[in-house]
Amino acid sequence: MIYYIIYLSEDNVSKLEKLIIKLYSHPRTFDFKDAKTLLHELDYQLDNKGKTSGSRIIFKKGSDRIILHKPHPRKELLPYQIKQIQDKIKEMNKDEKTNQYMKYKGYEGSIEYTLEDKILFGKVQGIKSLISYEGNTIDELEKDFQGAIDDYLMSCKEDGVIPEKPFKGNFNVRIDPSLHEKLANYAATKHQSLNASVEEAIKRFLA
Repeated sequence: MIYYIIYLSEDNVSKLEKLIIKLYSHPRTFDFKDAKTLLHELDYQLDNKGKTSGSRIIFKKGSDRIILHKPHPRKELLPYQIKQIQDKIKEMNKDEKTNQYMKYKGYEGSIEYTLEDKILFGKVQGIKSLISYEGNTIDELEKDFQGAIDDYLMSCKEDGVIPEKPFKGNFNVRIDPSLHEKLANYAATKHQSLNASVEEAIKRFLA
């Protein structure tokens, strides 16, 4: 299931996809009923057994749990709840192989849609420069994406600038030898590679 591909019209999408479009495009109107339906479409079941504190609601899927406060007396979810549900969907989508990006000359571009403007759009991923593009159809979007890349490369060539390359996840870091030793020992105790330990440390730091 692709959660981030947004379609040109809501008429040709499933209930799940419509709810995800609403979650990202109209979060202020996303209420508890929408959340309940969305989670049901994602195979979470409402747990009516036992007792919870106050208005807390539990959804289950295997060993996974989603515990939320049911809004009262309002119907709409609070902004922090919307953000948490969006993050949960992103987390669920991390390990899935999707075709949510277009590729051209070593660059990747996102595919997004705005209901307000009713247009497809996106930007090149993994570089500091902002390279944006748009279109009314996927074919138009892809053509404009490729044209934007060509314009970017031509602009860099004209100015004698080296074009940025997308982040590949590889970089060299120099650290104190004693720190290197401690990191190697840590990796050994965790039965993981040095690279995995460095990645773990960076994730913790950024969090």
